[in-house]
Amino acid sequence: MKYPNIIMAKDLIDLLIRQLKKEVESKDIYKYIIEYQKKVNDRFLHVYNSLPDYSLMPDYYLLMSKNICAETTMLKHKNHYLSTLKIINKLAEQYKGQVKRQKEQKVKNQLKKEFLGRANSAIKKLEATNKQLIEYKKYFERIPNPKDLFTIILIGVPNSGKTTLLTQLTSANPEINSYSFTTKSLNIGYFKIREKEIQVVDTPGLIHMEFRDMNLIEKQTVVAIKTISDVILFLYNQYQGFEEQEKMFLKIRDENKDKKMFAYPSFGGEMKGYPNVTFEQIKNIDF
Repeated sequence: MKYPNIIMAKDLIDLLIRQLKKEVESKDIYKYIIEYQKKVNDRFLHVYNSLPDYSLMPDYYLLMSKNICAETTMLKHKNHYLSTLKIINKLAEQYKGQVKRQKEQKVKNQLKKEFLGRANSAIKKLEATNKQLIEYKKYFERIPNPKDLFTIILIGVPNSGKTTLLTQLTSANPEINSYSFTTKSLNIGYFKIREKEIQVVDTPGLIHMEFRDMNLIEKQTVVAIKTISDVILFLYNQYQGFEEQEKMFLKIRDENKDKKMFAYPSFGGEMKGYPNVTFEQIKNIDF
């Protein structure tokens, strides 16, 4: 997902000073303030316009984004940039007027110093916002980009064989290990049946029943089920507790009645009492 490179306040101030030292003669204070103002405007508006805009997102990206950062919180961060920009623009206009009326270079130099002190102070107040935005960045950039295709979602408890099935069905090459929680994001692969491309999504294992109790990794599974799935495959592991898996199966089925849902016994056996499918049925979309 598109996301801007956030620069911490001290680094931004140092960058501005270095650039202006190269681009503007030291005595031309009026131009110095103009260029400072222009660079800050370009930088801040780029950040504001590049941060996620929840009002323009499809449901999949909207729910994924809300799991990372609440919409009101993101808006607060964006508005902090705008309000800081207004302060700097107001200062720039004020000091440009004062510099223009002055003839003595010594006074102009003093006005430049005052302007930089106040403008840089405003930028430094963005520090907490910048730290939070940098923390969000790694999560936003990891949001997978599924295609608009017929989609099979693989779900289940940890170590139920979802990632292994993905590799058997498709050419995807995700990490597979014997310990729980190997999958920390959505893994996506594709296969074709009668020239129709099928999308298969391997999801992080679920350990909580209630959405409010889930961590960010688990919530990705729920978002994928609700927004991009056509068929839900619940991978049943006969070597783990039946009752726990049954409760999870029923909860997901009841909350997604508009979706087709089947059990796939990934370790043999059968999830008795529920519609089971075989590997061949999956490969042939014979649901």
